[in-house]
Amino acid sequence: MPAIPNPRNIPLSLQDLRSEFDRLLDRVWHVGLSTAPLDGQDWAPSIDVFEDGDAYRVYAEVPGVPIEAVDVSILNNTLTIKGTKPPPVKADDNRRCLRAESRFGGFCRRYELPGPARDEGVTATYKNGILEVVVPKAAEVMGSKVKIQPQD
Repeated sequence: MPAIPNPRNIPLSLQDLRSEFDRLLDRVWHVGLSTAPLDGQDWAPSIDVFEDGDAYRVYAEVPGVPIEAVDVSILNNTLTIKGTKPPPVKADDNRRCLRAESRFGGFCRRYELPGPARDEGVTATYKNGILEVVVPKAAEVMGSKVKIQPQD
C-alpha cells in the first residue's frame, strides 16, 4: 500500500497557493464564463462604445502596443481592431521569471455597429494607450431637421 504523504512534508508557501488560485481563476474566466472577444486569444483590449448624434465612438485600451502594430478596418458595419502586443521583457539566460501576469501576443476585436455607418471618413487617434475610432453614421440614421415654413 502506497504511503500517504504527511502534510508536514509537503512544501507550501503563500506564493504557491496564490499562484495556484490565480491559475484557477484564469481557467474559470476563460472556460466558465462568456468570453467571446477573448476566445482563442491570450488577451484582447477592453473597449467602450459610445454613440452621439453623428458618429459611433469606440475606445480601446491598448497600452504597450506600438501604434504601427494596430490595424483598424470597417466592413459591412463591423469594426475590426487587430494588432500585436510585444512581451514587455525579453527572456534571457541571466534572468529568471518569478511571476508573469502581463498579457501579450496577437489580438482581434470585432464590434458590430448598431446602425448603418459610412466607411469613408472613419478616423483613429492614439493617445496615452487609448485608441479612439470615430465612425460616422450613415445619413439615413442621422435623419435631418425639417425647417417649418410660415404660411400667410
